[in-house]
Amino acid sequence: MAPRRSPGTASAELELHHCKGQLKTINTTPFRFFDLPRELRDQIYTESLVYKRKYLSQHGARLRGRQVAHPNILLISKQFKTEYLERAEEHTTLVIVDRPEFHGEKITLPREISYARHVELHLAIACDAPDHFVNQCRVTKEVRMHHNWLSHLCSQMRHLKTLRIDLVIDPHQYIAACEQNLLELQYKLSNVPELMALRLLYCDYAGKDFGWDFSKKRTLAWELDGKDRMLHRVAAREVAEEVCEGGKKVGVEHVESV
Repeated sequence: MAPRRSPGTASAELELHHCKGQLKTINTTPFRFFDLPRELRDQIYTESLVYKRKYLSQHGARLRGRQVAHPNILLISKQFKTEYLERAEEHTTLVIVDRPEFHGEKITLPREISYARHVELHLAIACDAPDHFVNQCRVTKEVRMHHNWLSHLCSQMRHLKTLRIDLVIDPHQYIAACEQNLLELQYKLSNVPELMALRLLYCDYAGKDFGWDFSKKRTLAWELDGKDRMLHRVAAREVAEEVCEGGKKVGVEHVESV
């Protein structure tokens, strides 16, 4: 005689049978990603870019990538790679930060970011009060140095679209002479056709052994005018980096009195 089943066992078997029936109706057809509209695919590509990636420093200068293509995603398929890179080209920015160890040596564009069309430079003009007193102003030498290595970098980027440069200087008691020397040589930086922005910012010098701390608050003093392509003094604005949602940093400006 077969053992009697309890009501609970019968209920469990009925539920299992119902689940099996549901499993049979699941669609196992691969998702056809490329059937999506191109606009939607582009949005997915943009969201898949890596906000910040570090690259090996060169001659002391720090190299960073912003909104760069993820290397693993490039391996999905040939069509995916092509469309993904097309989107990355519109957003990826190569960021180079000047450091005390950097003395104008030629920088080689990293292969991983060779497709970049946007460049952002944070450069120090290493002139302080003791230099003026002993060795005279060093701004002339610094500007020429930056012009030389920048020309070499731009020659590697055949599809360069935009260039933005922030120059940082210590506002010591001889700052007027420094600024005059910069104005006389500004064409060495402003003659790049792709230049979209050139700014001179004040920041206290931390000492020759340490250089500037680019995360400190800086005061905007001069800015490139898009019409005459020359630097003009502007109302002082305090520029700082603040963390926003997702851990991303954005430039925040606070207007100050002149």
